[in-house]
Amino acid sequence: MLLAVMFLPVAASAQLAQAYIVDNKGDLTNIRNAPNGKVVATLPTSGAYVVTLISVKNGWWKIDDEVEEYGDDPKTINLSGSRTGYWIHQSLLMATTAGVGFSRLYASPSPKSRVVFKGDKYLELQPIDIKGSWLKMKSVDGNYTGWIQADHLCTNPLTTCP
Repeated sequence: MLLAVMFLPVAASAQLAQAYIVDNKGDLTNIRNAPNGKVVATLPTSGAYVVTLISVKNGWWKIDDEVEEYGDDPKTINLSGSRTGYWIHQSLLMATTAGVGFSRLYASPSPKSRVVFKGDKYLELQPIDIKGSWLKMKSVDGNYTGWIQADHLCTNPLTTCP
């Protein structure tokens, strides 16, 4: 099942973004208390969830304790059970470019840097790093890695953006 990710820009000092979860393995998505740590919460893989990304460490994203569930009955799920935070692996997070005009990845977090991808299609991306309102992303097919402004990513967790 494809779930959605949302990335929103914030102040450069805050380094926060939002993303959707994509987990096609098993019935539950594990949320851990540390990178590769103990499972402290689970989410059914049948749902559509948006998480707020706080920071990244060795391929693991620390997320906020509030998870937004989308669908017929949208609601906020409050995670509990960890004193050290909540973590999810980057392989379970995704976003798409917001549209044809925004399908650009840059060599560094600046629109003045070299363009490493410019295309006329939606590109599925996984978050690798964050610097202010820029996210370093890797295409799901592994062909491209580069930086994109957070507001140039799809923010709808259930459909593609125009």
